[in-house]
Amino acid sequence: MSSQTVLPLAKPTDRPTPAYSLHPAAFWASLFAGMLLQVSLPLKIPLARLFDFPLILTIYFALIRRNKIFGVVLGTGLGLLQDAFAHGLIGMFGIPKALVGYLAASASLKFEMDQLGARYVLTGLLVCLHRLVIAGLERLLFESPPPFVPLDLANAVVVNIALALMCFQILDRFRHPV
Repeated sequence: MSSQTVLPLAKPTDRPTPAYSLHPAAFWASLFAGMLLQVSLPLKIPLARLFDFPLILTIYFALIRRNKIFGVVLGTGLGLLQDAFAHGLIGMFGIPKALVGYLAASASLKFEMDQLGARYVLTGLLVCLHRLVIAGLERLLFESPPPFVPLDLANAVVVNIALALMCFQILDRFRHPV
């Protein structure tokens, strides 16, 4: 028998995954601007009803922070704030955004999300999931839920991916490693 020492192999998950942050002023300014645009833009532009700025911000910040708890808390907070402005049931946006925040942070831990293509595919999937969860909640909670229109879902996914294309590029200029 030889007396060779066996070194443990590094697991693929041991690779360092850089997390990023924004300056607190830029973080809060982007959240304020997103909520302001979410509330005011649909009043001026009918197409803006498809925009979901809080959802895009939840996805972006959960992706760069790579922290599931942060993603859930941010998604829940933005969703509840959106519920308050929408004058609907509290939780209709909070629950889906919490789920999206968790899934975005989880995906950033498993996959490399610094590439634009991966970000936009994930954004499209999460926007679709968000809309489907809202539709499911409406079916469960309302006596006469609004009809589910697949074309509206497809439009929302395309419009929000385009919105993410612009927002992610702007916000990337302000991020720095933690």
